[in-house]
Amino acid sequence: MDTWKDLTYWSSGEWQVVSERLDGLTKKHVLWCPGKRNLFSVFRRCPFNTVRVCIIGQDPYPNPTIATGTAFDIPADVQEKNYPPTLKNIFYEYQSDLHYPAPPNGSLINWCKRGVFLWNAIPSCEAMKPTSHHWPEWDLLTQEIVRKLDEKDVVFVFLGRHARAFIPEVTRHSKVLETSHPSPLGVNYGFAGSRIFSTVNAHLVQQGLDPIDWRL
Repeated sequence: MDTWKDLTYWSSGEWQVVSERLDGLTKKHVLWCPGKRNLFSVFRRCPFNTVRVCIIGQDPYPNPTIATGTAFDIPADVQEKNYPPTLKNIFYEYQSDLHYPAPPNGSLINWCKRGVFLWNAIPSCEAMKPTSHHWPEWDLLTQEIVRKLDEKDVVFVFLGRHARAFIPEVTRHSKVLETSHPSPLGVNYGFAGSRIFSTVNAHLVQQGLDPIDWRL
């Protein structure tokens, strides 16, 4: 497989069901995140052949003004006081682990450009209703993504219960790391103090690969 367009999911009945369901919500003027234009933005930001690390979360921020289609990322113009708590917790760990200053904004696009694929196990949700699109038809897409990336022997990071459900799809030699989700409900059950960023880099170096430049 050379690009995300080569996934067999796009020709599946499951994708047809999801697509029709999302279009139906739009026709009914039901807001959903991250919206059709941004739904798969991470595919553009992090091409398949560049992926070295795959971080999987739960589902998009339920606020349509900040959900971007890239897990945990928000638009660069969002003021710090309006950062979602999950992103704040990620940045706390980032600073604690790497001893970097606070990032200048909430955009994580630079991570994507450096080979970090930021995916949500459930790629969509109704506005203000987390996990409302926990549809079995989405599972097939996440399963295929994990399996295809596993063929590249990347470092996987599964954050939270929904993400960890896909760990069995890793059957080759990829490194698997897992913690709780960085949301306020989960951050203190494994994510806080996990040193996840330096741990990922340690595994890359062990494989003879360059570490990720996490600096934002």
